[in-house]
Amino acid sequence: MSSIQDVSPTKLPSERAPLLPERQDASNSRRQFSPLTLLIPLAVVTRLTSTLPTTTLLGVIQSIICRLWLISNGNLPPGREISEELCAVPEVDKTYATVISVILIGEGLGAMVACSVISHISSRFGRKPVILGIVAISFLGYSLMVCSQYLSEWLEASFMIAFLLLRMFSGVLTMMFIVNIYTIDISGAEDRTPVLSAINGWATLGQTVSFAVGGFVTTKTNDPLIVFYISVFLLGAIFVYVLAFLPESFPEGKRDELRRQRLAQQNVEASARRNLSSRLISTIAIAFEPLKQLVPARKADGRRNLRVLYCAIHIMIATLADTYTPAALLLLYITKYSYNPAQTGIVLTTLSLSAAFSLTYAIPSLIRVLRPIYAREVVLPEDQEDPSDDTAVSRSTDLLDIHITFVSLVINALAYIMASATTTRVSHLIAVTIAGFSAAHTPIIRSLVVSSVDPLKQGTYFEAANIQLTTHESRRIGEVLAAIEMMSSIGAFLSPLVMGSIFTATISSQPMLVFYTHGAIVIAAASLLFLIRLRPLSEATTTQH
Repeated sequence: MSSIQDVSPTKLPSERAPLLPERQDASNSRRQFSPLTLLIPLAVVTRLTSTLPTTTLLGVIQSIICRLWLISNGNLPPGREISEELCAVPEVDKTYATVISVILIGEGLGAMVACSVISHISSRFGRKPVILGIVAISFLGYSLMVCSQYLSEWLEASFMIAFLLLRMFSGVLTMMFIVNIYTIDISGAEDRTPVLSAINGWATLGQTVSFAVGGFVTTKTNDPLIVFYISVFLLGAIFVYVLAFLPESFPEGKRDELRRQRLAQQNVEASARRNLSSRLISTIAIAFEPLKQLVPARKADGRRNLRVLYCAIHIMIATLADTYTPAALLLLYITKYSYNPAQTGIVLTTLSLSAAFSLTYAIPSLIRVLRPIYAREVVLPEDQEDPSDDTAVSRSTDLLDIHITFVSLVINALAYIMASATTTRVSHLIAVTIAGFSAAHTPIIRSLVVSSVDPLKQGTYFEAANIQLTTHESRRIGEVLAAIEMMSSIGAFLSPLVMGSIFTATISSQPMLVFYTHGAIVIAAASLLFLIRLRPLSEATTTQH
């Protein structure tokens, strides 16, 4: 796998200084490694610890539900040892399925709220304290989970609920959101797409390791707590690592300026907050404040910039189709082809390895090859040509991002249809390998979203002018990303309800229907991207709402 190349504006010697290459007074480690390189362990470890205990956690939840049901019915054995036969009752299965559904819905809603809160807090106090806070919440959650296994039944359930509540706000989506914001802070506009792809690829590699190791460790040791002990240790280590080595990406000067702007705004709006109810409504509205960024901004010619809105609709639709589909495929393999846990693990590992290779090496290499070709082919109209600027590079970057995203989603749709239609285990692995190569759409669409925030102040033209993003623009980028993740969370919330209902209703008669439906929805979502207008140089930048 290729390593992430150092991007010139990524050295950060202090919070008060921007990420500029001429400052060389940092420590040796910070001179030797860019913040992007230092970010890799955080991305890998947090994804690994989020997914390592997943299969074990499902078993623990089922055990708790079964034990509580037996207690309520007076059937708990004297030695408190519970066999599979005692739990194989419809009431336990029904409660277990309900609890898992509630957890999935809660995680989607929790991620939606967390992304908004993170955007707000990180713009006030910086990205690094937020990263430390999320890691600390995860550490506390897993510690509660470990403690629950040494308590009596009802206390055990209480600690488990506390753990699940903390997990709602510190899961995979939440952590990758702040990692993506950090990456964007310290990446140049033209380097953003391959860097985001590589960071997401390293995170996927952590997920791959967890799939390969988690179930194996629990099975071999016959102790469900081992994976949680490993997670607690890794989270503690990464907390110390971030505290000691990872620099701040949102300098203190910008945070101070943003505080002054917000204070001025609060003074202007103070007259509208005369009573308690108005202040309460205003406080609650903060959680949904990023969604304001989806309102199309007016450009100088009076037309509305619909790029962010189109991207948001695309992400919600694509996530709705794509979130449940891997689970549906595994259920199909288990019910129709009698896959055992080991074979299921091989499928998940193959899918993750393919995605990690695609994101970390294949996509960055493809962009390096195609970008010069697109730069030569994208030509401005004659009335907009200006030999003194590099706007064609930014236009070509947008077009390349759109094309790669579209192709990735087409591959995604066809691969899952192939995976469900084939009948041999070898063909299943080939199909999921192909599906892994469609992972590029996740980071690339977010790069496209960022380039849509303030179109002219991105890319080579912006950098050639030697202008830094203002505090307002940095804040807008964070809020737009938060809004996009909130829309993605809505799609993830709806996916089990929509796609799961289709699969449940047709698994016996037409099991492939859900995959055809998935393909149609994904292609429709991909087609929305062609509504995005490439930006001409003459387009002025105004952000009137």
